[in-house]
Amino acid sequence: MPNRFEPRTQSLWKHADFRRYALAQGLSVTGSGVTTIALSVLAVVELHASTFNVALIAFASKLPPLLLSLHAGVLADRRRKRPLIITCDLLCAAVLLTLPTAQLLARITLIQLYAVAFTVAALQVIGSNAAISYLPSLLGPGRIKDGNSKMGAGNSLADLIGTNSGGALVTVLGAARAITVDAASYLASALLLWRIKHHEDPPPPRKADTSQWAEIREGLTYTLRTPVVRSIVLANTATSFVLAAANALWSLYLLRELHWSPTALGIVMGAGGAGGVLGALIWQPLERRFGPGPVMLSALSLTPLTQIPLLLVGPGLGGQIAIGTATVIQIGAAVCHGGLQRAVRQELAPDELQGRAQATGAWLAFSLRPFAALAAGGLGTWLGLHLTLTRITAPLVIPFLVLWNSPVRDMGTVASASLTATEEPANP
Repeated sequence: MPNRFEPRTQSLWKHADFRRYALAQGLSVTGSGVTTIALSVLAVVELHASTFNVALIAFASKLPPLLLSLHAGVLADRRRKRPLIITCDLLCAAVLLTLPTAQLLARITLIQLYAVAFTVAALQVIGSNAAISYLPSLLGPGRIKDGNSKMGAGNSLADLIGTNSGGALVTVLGAARAITVDAASYLASALLLWRIKHHEDPPPPRKADTSQWAEIREGLTYTLRTPVVRSIVLANTATSFVLAAANALWSLYLLRELHWSPTALGIVMGAGGAGGVLGALIWQPLERRFGPGPVMLSALSLTPLTQIPLLLVGPGLGGQIAIGTATVIQIGAAVCHGGLQRAVRQELAPDELQGRAQATGAWLAFSLRPFAALAAGGLGTWLGLHLTLTRITAPLVIPFLVLWNSPVRDMGTVASASLTATEEPANP
C-alpha cells in the first residue's frame, strides 16, 4: 500500500496525487468560467430574456444547495469520496452537452437553461462537498492550510483563464458551442481523479439503525453549538445572501445598461481571478503574522467598498477598468477569507464529521441564495437595475459585524480556536 502522506518538508507540488487533485479541480473551474459567460449571453443576447427570467436562471442554479447540501454531507461520510467526485464530473459533462446538441438539432429554450443550471449545480453540490472533505484525507491534518492555500491560488488562476477565454470563445464559437469546453474540462477532471493512487480509507461503520436524518442532525448540532464554527458560518451566510442578490443582476446590468460586449464582460469578470491568486498566496503569511481572526475581519471589511464602482461608473473603458479593479480586490478578499475559514473549519472538525461539517456550513451559507436571486429579480423589475444594486450594497457590512461580535475577533491561532470551539451544552 502506498504511503498515506508525503513528507511534510516536501513541497505539495511534488506530491503527485495532490497535483492530480489540484489540476482536476482547476480544470473544472476553468470550464465553469466559460459556462458562466456562455449562459449569460445565451439568456440575455440570444434568447432576449427579461430581468426576471435572468434572475430565474440564477434561482435555478442556487436552489440545489438548499435542497441537497445536508444529504451530500451524509453521502460523503458514508462512502469513499473520490468515486463520488468522479461520478459527478461525468454526469456534469453529459448534462452540459445537451445545450450544443439542442442547438444543433432544434433550438435552446429558457426551460432548458433552467434545467441545465439546476442539474449541474445539484451535481456540483454533491461533488464539491466530497472534494472539500477529501482533502484532509489526501494530505493529513498537518498540511490542510498549505493545501487550501495552493488550491485557492490554482482555482483563482483557473477562474481567470476561464472567464477571460470565455468571452473570446463565446464570440468565436457561439455561446452553446463554447459550453463544450466546460464539458471537456469535467471529463479531464474525472480522468485525473481516477489516476490518483492514494488509498482512501473506508468510512467508519455506522449503527444499523442510524437514519440519514439522525446523521444530518449530528452535523447541524456540531455546527450550531460550536461557537467559532457557528460565527464563521453565519458570516458566510450573510455574505452569500447579499452577493447572490447582486450577482443575479450584475451581468444583465453590464450587458444591457452599460452596453458591454461579451468579450469585455469575460475580461473584467476574469480579472477577479488575478485577485484570487493574490488572496490565496497572502493569506497564510498574514495568518501566521496576525492570526486567523484579524485576517478574516480585514478581508470582510473590504467587500462593501468593492461594490461602489459598479454603482458610479458609466459605459466605456474607464468604467470597465474601475469595475475590473474593484473585482480584483473583492475576489482577492473573498479567497483570502474563504481559504482561511475553510482551513479553520477543516482542522476543527472531527474526522468522522468532515463531510457533514462542510455540508452543513454550505447549507447554512448557501440555502438562502435562490431567494436572494428571486428577490433581486423582483426588485430589479420594479425599481430598475441600478437602484436595486444600490440597495443591495449596504447589507454587505453585516458579515463583518457578525464576526466582530464573536470569538473569532480574538482568535490568534487555530489552537486558540480549539479552546473556544467547545460545544455549548444543549438546552435542558
